[in-house]
Amino acid sequence: MNIKIVIAAIILLPVILHLGYAVANSPLTNYYVTVDEYAAHPIAGPVRIGGVVAPGSIQWNNLTRTMNFQIAGERKKFDVAYRGAVPDAFRDGAEVILEGTLSPTGLFAAIGVTVRCPHQYLPAGYIGTLSRRDFDRI
Repeated sequence: MNIKIVIAAIILLPVILHLGYAVANSPLTNYYVTVDEYAAHPIAGPVRIGGVVAPGSIQWNNLTRTMNFQIAGERKKFDVAYRGAVPDAFRDGAEVILEGTLSPTGLFAAIGVTVRCPHQYLPAGYIGTLSRRDFDRI
């Protein structure tokens, strides 16, 4: 066998295996868990959770520049604290995905807030052609 091929394989094989392992264990592999799933099986460390901003829960503190609100699932809710700019579409009832960690006190400390694409941005006549499963992919 050619010695160059053997050396290249020895160098590249661990790199490829490491990349495969990193992708498989990345938080991006599982885009987010729902509020109810997270409440049933809390994950230690950073996580992405998806839910709805509970109506009437948004409170802005000018002094600390912190936004407090609740994210709700079908059965559970979490109190959330977030410092930073929020998307324009952030409001009561908005579907959001939060990145952050759960503190020992039960407060979800968000470091990122993403609002799922509101349905008003879909083309006219498109909504009637979608099933509920299709909306989950939007």
